[in-house]
Amino acid sequence: MKKIFITYPIAPAGIERLKQHGYKIEMNEEHRLLSHNDFIAQFQNADAVITVISDKVDRTILDLAATAHTPTKIFANFGVGFNNIDVAYAKQLGIFVTNTPEVLTDATADTAFLLLLAVARRFNECQKVMQPHTFTGWNTVQNLGVNLSGKTLGIVGFGRIGEAMAKRAKAFDMNVIFSTRTEKTSEFATQVDFETLLRESDAISIHTALTDETKHLFTKREFDKMKPQSILINTARGAVINEADLVSAIKAGKFFGVGLDVYEFEPLVSDDLYKLDNVILLPHIGAATIETRNKMSMLCAENIIAALDGKTPPNLVW
Repeated sequence: MKKIFITYPIAPAGIERLKQHGYKIEMNEEHRLLSHNDFIAQFQNADAVITVISDKVDRTILDLAATAHTPTKIFANFGVGFNNIDVAYAKQLGIFVTNTPEVLTDATADTAFLLLLAVARRFNECQKVMQPHTFTGWNTVQNLGVNLSGKTLGIVGFGRIGEAMAKRAKAFDMNVIFSTRTEKTSEFATQVDFETLLRESDAISIHTALTDETKHLFTKREFDKMKPQSILINTARGAVINEADLVSAIKAGKFFGVGLDVYEFEPLVSDDLYKLDNVILLPHIGAATIETRNKMSMLCAENIIAALDGKTPPNLVW
């Protein structure tokens, strides 16, 4: 019987699909991320492994996967990103790596727009006003937010999620521009170069993948080029932003507000970010809806079933 190892609890739909296919399931059910050593100890001799973005699948793990008595044929990543896996080395060893694209587009775009609205209307400060026995009534000059209508939203990275964000912004009568590495056209947004986007955007939403080129894409240099009192949203990957530079820029009054769902050293978050009133923090919930998680789980299952049946998985990333 073929064995599937799952590093972290996932939605049941895909698990049931794998069981129906006759596979044995072994899963870390503790709702804690495996250490590197625990990962090594538990995954070996599994025909397939379902990983999450926090699992580092490096050369050590891939070498063990390739040389085990029962070689691991596929690492199915539960998420659209796969920067946690050494994909180039996996390809060299002939090990499949897959992700779960498309199904989380709307949920992640909703989260990004939620953050944009919450920052624009100063949700954090309003919540503090509404603590028990602190609300003193309607006020004409406190907790003033900013309108989104008529403002320019800059989108960095314009894949499926970036375009879904543009669509939502257009519904709020925003002017939308975007920057990406390749030439693209969109009915919702206009392409510009990155420097123009920095200068012209009233709000910027990050939707780019994390690569060597995009790590620390946003540093003090980029923040200095942005409009004063602009808004910054990140639901992509934390390390696209230099978090120390971001904290310094917020403290210096650069931003009207910042909304984050991801962090450079996740799960660690800068203590300063917790203390800043104009920063809204979410616990990496971009795709966290019941429907989306079940679809992601099913995609992992279908990728594994294809690989173990000797076929090319539908969501192969190399």
